[in-house]
Amino acid sequence: MTQLPPAARTTAPASLPPEGLPGLDPSWSRLLSVPRTPLAGSGADEPTVVTHQWHVLDNRHDLEALGVTPVGTVLCVHGNPTWSYLWRQVLGAATATAADGGPAWRVVAVDQLDMGYSERTGTPRDLARRVRDLADLTEALGVDGPVVTLGHDWGGVVSLGWAVDHPDQLRGVMLLNTAVHQPAGTPVPAPLRLALQVLGTGTVTTPAFLETTLALARPALPDAVKDAYRAPYQAPERRGGIGGFVADIPTDATHPSHPELERIATGVAGLTVPALLLWGAQDPVFGDRYLDDLLERLPHADVHRYEGAGHLVAEDAGVHTPVLAWLGDRHTDLTSPGTRTAPPTPGATQAWPRPPMWHQLDALADSTGTALVEMAPPSGPAPRVVSWQLLARRVRQIAAGLHQVGVRRGDRVSLLVPPGADLTAVLYACLRLGAVVVVADAGLGVRG
Repeated sequence: MTQLPPAARTTAPASLPPEGLPGLDPSWSRLLSVPRTPLAGSGADEPTVVTHQWHVLDNRHDLEALGVTPVGTVLCVHGNPTWSYLWRQVLGAATATAADGGPAWRVVAVDQLDMGYSERTGTPRDLARRVRDLADLTEALGVDGPVVTLGHDWGGVVSLGWAVDHPDQLRGVMLLNTAVHQPAGTPVPAPLRLALQVLGTGTVTTPAFLETTLALARPALPDAVKDAYRAPYQAPERRGGIGGFVADIPTDATHPSHPELERIATGVAGLTVPALLLWGAQDPVFGDRYLDDLLERLPHADVHRYEGAGHLVAEDAGVHTPVLAWLGDRHTDLTSPGTRTAPPTPGATQAWPRPPMWHQLDALADSTGTALVEMAPPSGPAPRVVSWQLLARRVRQIAAGLHQVGVRRGDRVSLLVPPGADLTAVLYACLRLGAVVVVADAGLGVRG
């Protein structure tokens, strides 16, 4: 923070967002005074103020109006330079799901201190402080589990810090493009190196960092949505947190936040709760090398990689839909006390946490009933009817043939097979072998 301009030291109380921001229900907003827990070994930079004011979005009142009791809490943490507005669609989708009789999840989306509409503390906040800040907030909110975290960018790291520190409350983790480890000798991504070189000017004095981030959306964000993201950061005095976040990037082992990042990265490798990774493949900051690292630490994670999405994958891909679908699919795992998904033992075959995808095919292997009908063109022959018995036999035969030619568990197999009964049989044969199917879809074009 020493490189940041005086504006970064400005203080201001928390406030409510203006009304009329697209997709943001004003009833979700609330302000909360939160006691601050001192960090062990904190020095002179630790503020003497004993409370901080937070702005959070919370759909609790929506659920109360519906007369439903939450099954748990989704704790959403934004990164830099966004704010809780990033999660507006998740709050709306969670409320709609509860209204339709589905699992009722309370969604709490925070504005991290010095960001969004939370208090401007005027004090540097490193990674360890931000992780403790989030714990202070959840304690003040009375969040006691089950909790599923959801984080993006550096909010992903902060949310994982909370997850590692609250094993008794944690039931799952969800992540959008983020990173928990920077390999030694590997430079941080070029956009972040540039931001560090022009730290004060690029992040605080001017809105360059904010505008560059908004420009990463694929497709471009509507003007009204851009204005909503800009709303809390109109003046340099409001952008100190943006500069502070960039200054706190652990670029090497000498950085003060490097030990905390290492602690979190090590702790993540020990998490055995269900995990979901939603990844924008076109992100120039958090590319696939960071996804690969997360998968090494969370090998049991479910992954949805969006080929056309970028850094703002929450905007690009509308991730609220898969988030709520995953919460519904994993409902029992995420809400049962003590439920864990054990990570695989190296060199061993991982047990399926639920019946395999082909269990119904095995159960109906002797049935002559219809499994699928392959429709023919209007001028072609009669539709091809495939029984469960025939489909099961073909799957076993193809799986045996693939194994004979060397296909093994974890291999990627590209299927250049037209849609129909043959594609279905080959697909299930690959799944039985544990191979990863890569379907070549002409609709995606050459790059896709």
